[in-house]
Amino acid sequence: MNNYRYVVLIALVFLFPCLSYAQKLDSMMNVYATNYPQEKVHVHFDKNMYNPGETIWFKAYIFTGPDPSPFSKNFYTELSDGDGKILERKVSPVMESTTAGSYDIPKTLKSRHLHFRAYTTWMTNFDTAFYYEKDIRIYDKKMDSEFTAPPKQARIQFFPEGGDLVVGLESMVAFKANDQFGIPVAVNGSLQDAKGKELLVFSSEHDGMGKFLVTPEKGDSLVAVWKDEHGVERRTPLPEVKTTGAVLRAISGNQKVLFSVARAAEGAPEYKHLTIIAHMHQHLVYKAKINLEENFMSGGTIPTGQLPTGVLQITVFNELEQPVSERVVFVNNRDYEFNPELAILEKSVNKRGKNNLQIEVPDTLRTNFSLSVTDATADGEFPGDDNIISRLLLTGELKGKVHNPYYYFSNKSDSTAGHLDLVMMTHGWRRFNWDLLVKGKLPVIKTPEQNYLSIKVDVLGVDPYKISKEESLNVILSRKDSSTQMLSVPHLSGLKFGITGLVFYDTVRAFYQFNVNRKLSNEAAVTFNTGLIKGSRMVRPLMQSYEGWTAEDSIYLRRNRFITEEIARVKPITDQKVKTLEAVTVKGRVKTDAEKLDEKYTSGMFSGGDAYTFDLINDPYAVAMMDIFQYLQGKVAGLQITTGQGPGGAPSLTWRGSKPSLYLNEMQVDESQLQSTPVSDVAMVKVFRPGSGVGFGGGAGGVIAVYTKKGGDEKKSDASFKGLDRALLTGYSPMKEFYVPNYSENSAQNEQEDLRTTLYWKPFVLTDKDNKRINIQFYNNDITKKIRIVLEGVNEEGKLSHVEKIIQP
Repeated sequence: MNNYRYVVLIALVFLFPCLSYAQKLDSMMNVYATNYPQEKVHVHFDKNMYNPGETIWFKAYIFTGPDPSPFSKNFYTELSDGDGKILERKVSPVMESTTAGSYDIPKTLKSRHLHFRAYTTWMTNFDTAFYYEKDIRIYDKKMDSEFTAPPKQARIQFFPEGGDLVVGLESMVAFKANDQFGIPVAVNGSLQDAKGKELLVFSSEHDGMGKFLVTPEKGDSLVAVWKDEHGVERRTPLPEVKTTGAVLRAISGNQKVLFSVARAAEGAPEYKHLTIIAHMHQHLVYKAKINLEENFMSGGTIPTGQLPTGVLQITVFNELEQPVSERVVFVNNRDYEFNPELAILEKSVNKRGKNNLQIEVPDTLRTNFSLSVTDATADGEFPGDDNIISRLLLTGELKGKVHNPYYYFSNKSDSTAGHLDLVMMTHGWRRFNWDLLVKGKLPVIKTPEQNYLSIKVDVLGVDPYKISKEESLNVILSRKDSSTQMLSVPHLSGLKFGITGLVFYDTVRAFYQFNVNRKLSNEAAVTFNTGLIKGSRMVRPLMQSYEGWTAEDSIYLRRNRFITEEIARVKPITDQKVKTLEAVTVKGRVKTDAEKLDEKYTSGMFSGGDAYTFDLINDPYAVAMMDIFQYLQGKVAGLQITTGQGPGGAPSLTWRGSKPSLYLNEMQVDESQLQSTPVSDVAMVKVFRPGSGVGFGGGAGGVIAVYTKKGGDEKKSDASFKGLDRALLTGYSPMKEFYVPNYSENSAQNEQEDLRTTLYWKPFVLTDKDNKRINIQFYNNDITKKIRIVLEGVNEEGKLSHVEKIIQP
């Protein structure tokens, strides 16, 4: 990482001796920057709008501060509906700080939007507000005939600069007005005191945002009386006026930030000696001591010319080590871009017309691009939408929604810079918990970064002394394509074996044998997992059930309706009529298999008895469950299973007011041990009702007994690995290849009508000093007359690029 860019400047304003806590603060911030770097993600999608049955293609870029992240190796994505139910979850390996994947949208989807969430393993240790999240528009054929936009419910929020209004101190107050869906609302109004006296008038300046100056007096209770664009009048109180405190004001200028700090005239003594710091990407870049013993106000200048472009946070601490005022400003040194050449060598919007592009990077640095080519009329035009530049420099650093974020990078005018400062004043930002940092406390890392996939093996049911220090595990991975890989998994300690740095896709069968004590697998339960975090079963339901469709979107709605109708017209009738046969359950056979498993696995008090028995070997849906508790949810009357909080959180269980006892291979375990047992390793589960007398203590809350598979339990055998035990491992989500038709060739496939809205998608376009020029060829579909090309990427120095071009007659 380019840490040389962060030069710490120490300034003394009305000099007084340095406090020891300030030195501790410096040290702790350095520890955070070195050991707890924060990652952020940008995702390039092939387009903005989708139809049911289409594929969502995406490419992710992972950064730490201004640089591509060298840390994370596993990338998690989730696609959920408007109720927060996760429809599908995928995991991808990260190569050179990027990864790619896809989701197939169900043809039967009846929703106007989906929600996409993405994060790395490392990001799960910190605030989930900084996960990548995006609402994806889905065209619904009923939208333009039955859908009526709900009435707007305008609201306004007020943000005193620095955080507080303080008696006798002039303060800049910013405001932001939007509707219930986050869409900006133009407003105007007046500020009144408690007696109704008008103090000033205000109106929004840009996207519902504006600001005004006010000097509150003692006892003031300020109220804004305002009207939205429809003339509806409302009253909103401003934040409470405090009698003591400090006010921070800041102005971002040419390669510097000017600031002032003022305290209340009747302020407490802890406000007479203050410390102000500025940091960017967790690196301390400025610190000053402020003596306000004789004066009520002081100020200074923070040089920013050597800083990278991005969000700078300024915080003021009082003498009690408490943060009392905070402000974020945007530093724009215009050093973040590089400019590849995207040339259109041959163009055609005719039916199946041939198009040729050339991408050329003038310098010798390695670059990593993604390229999408789409039907511009169906996809809509949203020039201010988030892209790689606005996401990694702005929205990835802020909490809350920023409307049309790329607008703030569209030109160099003072007015645009002023509008961006309104964004800074009206959006939350807090990467640090100052209270913990000042006390020297470090973040708790529950999910350490992973080196791709692992094979983690736990041996349960034997004493550790039975495992020799020289013991190891021979593992043969057998993939679906019949290829194999031989691994030696070393003994780590105690009952654990493991190896990391593996990459494999889909599911693989692991055939294994201990080297020293080859009978060990018969004496113990051996469990495998790949180290991937389990994630949540639900995400927070979307607040924006209406996607903000406007009259301007009508052309895109009509275009998608036309495409949907065309797809239905050309679709073969045989494909439209799917005959679903009613499933037939052969109860006798299931019972017989369960009895065989009971005889094979159980003993003593666990054998037979009145219990629910689940045969997971013959249950095709079992392997899709994240853990055994999810598998059991809703299957046993009276058994209440509540999922844990966060990734890997242990669940809570109750049955008739008591807690069930848990057993793995008839050895008592706790929830976390059972949760870490992969469902693919489980052969059978027996659930005994409360009071059954099974287990230690009589099973007052019932008993859940889980049995892992033994040799020969897999439904499919493989003669090549005869005599070896086996386990099923789940790897990375399978990669789907984007289909590119070649209409210069004669093929039966080319005789079908072509209604694709994504004409070309290439997630990895790579250049270097020996390969500066890339040629791309694609063909139009049968109906498109306006084509959009989007090229995004990053070079090895972390500079960004976003290029858009249109092909039309």
